[in-house]
Parts: sequence; C-alpha cells; structure tokens
Amino acid sequence: MKRLLCTSIVAIILMSIVSCGDSANFPKPGATGKIGELLVIIENYHWNSEVGDTIRSIFEKPYPGLASAEKFYTLIPVANSSFLPVMQKHRNILVISISTELTETKLTIKHDIWSTPQIVLNAVGADISSVAKILSDKREYMLNLYEQAELDRQSKNVKAYSDTTINRTIKKRFDIDLHVPSGYYTIMRNDAGFIWLETQSNHNSIGVFVYSYPFVDDSTFTVNYLVNKRDSILKEKIHGARDSSWMTTTKLFMPELEIKKFKGLQYGELRGLWELVNDYMGGPFVSRSYIDANRQRIVTVEGYIYAPRFDKRDYVRRVMGIINTFSFDGNKNEYESSPQ
Repeated sequence: MKRLLCTSIVAIILMSIVSCGDSANFPKPGATGKIGELLVIIENYHWNSEVGDTIRSIFEKPYPGLASAEKFYTLIPVANSSFLPVMQKHRNILVISISTELTETKLTIKHDIWSTPQIVLNAVGADISSVAKILSDKREYMLNLYEQAELDRQSKNVKAYSDTTINRTIKKRFDIDLHVPSGYYTIMRNDAGFIWLETQSNHNSIGVFVYSYPFVDDSTFTVNYLVNKRDSILKEKIHGARDSSWMTTTKLFMPELEIKKFKGLQYGELRGLWELVNDYMGGPFVSRSYIDANRQRIVTVEGYIYAPRFDKRDYVRRVMGIINTFSFDGNKNEYESSPQ
C-alpha cells in the first residue's frame, strides 16, 4: 500500500512537471543521449505489462529501408524512483503515469522542459488498459513526433557546421538551397546536371548526390520510373574501382515509395538498397525527388551509406538531416511527416 501511494505521488508530480515545466524562464542545458535513444519512465510491473508490450511494438519495429532489421528506437526503461536529475536532460523521454488517482486518460507533449532540444511525451491514465489503448491509438503520431525531433536535431547540426563553399556550388548549379556540413568533399565537380559529395572515416562513408532532369508528367512518381531514372543516371556517373562496376538499385528488395506534399511542394521519397555491379559494396539509400513547377524539372537529392561493420539506422538519420535542409528559392520546407 505504501509503495502504491509513493508511486502515485511520483507519477502525479511527474505529470505536473511535464504539464507546466516549460514555463520556467531560464537557460536550459544541451540535451544528452545518443541518436535513436528513447528514455521510458515506467515502473517495472508496468513495463512487463500490456503497456510495455505496446511501447515495444511501437518503437522497436524495424527501421525502413535497411538490409537487416534494426529497431526504430533503442528503449531505455527507468523506474520513477531512478529518474534522477542527470537523466532529465535526455533528448527523448516518454513518461508513463498510471494511478487510480488520475481521472483522465490523455497524452501530452512538451518541448525543452529540462534541456534543449528535447521532446517529452506523457501518457497518463487510471489503469493499464486505458494507457495501453491511447498509446496504441497514437502510435504513428508518437513515432513521427520523435522522428521529426531527431531529424530536426540533425538538420540543426548540419546548418551549424555548413560548408559555405559547397553550398554556393550547389546553389549556382541547381538554383536550390541545400546545406552540407564541413568534412564532405566534392568528387564530381564539372558536371552541370550532377554533383557527388562524400565524407569518409574508417570502414564507412556517407555520400550525397544532387541531380535534375525534365519533368514530363505525373508518371514520374512511380517506383519503376524513379528507380529506372536513378539507375540510368548512376550507371553513367558513379563507377567503382573499374568502369565495368557502377552503382545500381538492388532489385531483390525493391525500394518503398511515399508520395508527399507539403506547402505546395510535392516529392516522392524512395528508401531502398544500393549495390555496385561486379563488385561487393552496398548499403541503404534515401532519395527525394521534387517537382520544380517553375522550371518544369525534377530535382533529386539522395543520400547513401556504406558501413559494412556498423548498424545503419543512425547513419540514415544523419544523411536525412542534410536532405531535410533542401528548399527552392530560399523557401524553407519542413519535414512532411511532422504532426500538426
């Protein structure tokens, strides 16, 4: 009984902090934690219940476009009594508050309560079933919210360390705005319709392509059209160690295509796998093709990863941070899946 009362009080205090903590008017420390981590404040007996099962089903589903299964988020469960001040600075937090003293089941969202940039979601309810249900009902919303926050952080870092020389080259060549951080170097310089940038470290590399071609009609936004166009361009531009080797799209697992539109800007997003013909290199890629109605053209911005010894999920998020800085004519475009 004493334990239940203590837990209820802690849960209510946490709910109160999440509800009004962001009103404090003082500088906040930088958020901590790794990319793709989610701190879950939950009692052990709730973590091992229907609520915990629901959380795992939401945030541990496979990340899209990878050759081997990697979880969307790395979950770190922490009991209320162990939620120390040092943990409150974590970048992504989900607070589960279950108590018979709570009369309403709801999900609240707050930003930058204990650190910045930070996102804190709090699911509250009187019993396990009601909290599990609201989590299940809001699964895509929550997943998109945390993913948006991760990509925003990556884009912010990209802009903070942006290479102005590369940015100007892209602007001059394609008349678009795209930020690329320092550390990338230009492999293909003198092609008016194509640019290839890459950064390397031990055993891995991240690359970015930008290319354009005429817009014909809406048939552009089909998997077959975009993949065929991608393969034809990359066969010409991207060779391996010899000319008989070139980059192509892996057909065994065809890419997934999403058609998106945001603030009048329509684009198709491909997530899939690339490989080198007559070679042994490969990895995931993300490609966004945008309609430039004013110039009747398609502009494609693509990022790829080669990291054979490492998990790929967070490399994809890093390259997405670059892609998300794209805009036409200085109009800043937000991530399409951002919940409103």
